[in-house]
Amino acid sequence: MKVNDLARLTGIAGSKIRYYDRMGLIQGARCESNNYRDYNELDALNIYHARMLRSFDMSVQESIEAKGYQLPIIDQWVEDHIEDLERNIRFEQLRIQRLKEMKNYFQLMQRKERFQEVELHNMSYNIWHIGKHIQMDAPMQKTVEILADAMPFSYVAIRISIASILSCQEELEVCIGLGILEKNKELLGLEFPMPLEERSRRHVLQLVIETQDPFHLKRSEIQPLLDECEKRGIPLQRDLIGRIYISYQKKEQFVHGVGIGIEIANKN
Repeated sequence: MKVNDLARLTGIAGSKIRYYDRMGLIQGARCESNNYRDYNELDALNIYHARMLRSFDMSVQESIEAKGYQLPIIDQWVEDHIEDLERNIRFEQLRIQRLKEMKNYFQLMQRKERFQEVELHNMSYNIWHIGKHIQMDAPMQKTVEILADAMPFSYVAIRISIASILSCQEELEVCIGLGILEKNKELLGLEFPMPLEERSRRHVLQLVIETQDPFHLKRSEIQPLLDECEKRGIPLQRDLIGRIYISYQKKEQFVHGVGIGIEIANKN
């Protein structure tokens, strides 16, 4: 059959048929009378087989080579691809989770009371590398590079010194850094050349705020959280840790959306 006949039979455009012919996937015999290609039903099967493999990210050239593979080799390729796809699915699920965290922030910012209680089930690893009196050495630089490259599975973290809060000074002492949850660290198989600050929190009361300059955060900006802690009898014992979720324009000013949290006693 001719190209157009094979195209109708397979449901695949004639241009694709010609492409597969040029690549060597199918090789119809030449008609002596008109020099046209003459294809048969096996060519249709070869095309479907190649397109099936292509649907699993195998290139056309690889699908041609696969015609010469024995079953154990195909089996191993399938096994490897299953592992790759499962890993990619886990990655995409985490990416969705990070986007949902942003959506949650947007919803909180539309509420009058910008508190939420969050249950956390993972250890976090943080490095603080932007702020006053911080000096970066080679291991720290490498660690920052690893975490910066791991986004969106890592995040931008913020820490407020408990000493500056207890001293009642207006301008708080703030450090910015990068962090990653234990589950993401394990998923990516990350190893760091230096120990990171580890923190395990279970039940957290978080306040979300908008600020123009997280490095010069004012006590008044987090005062609602301090007032809520006093109201609930929550002791202030450790540095406050949070995240910078996203940054955007508000009333012709560029602001950063920040969540600041403090651990509270688990309700259970």
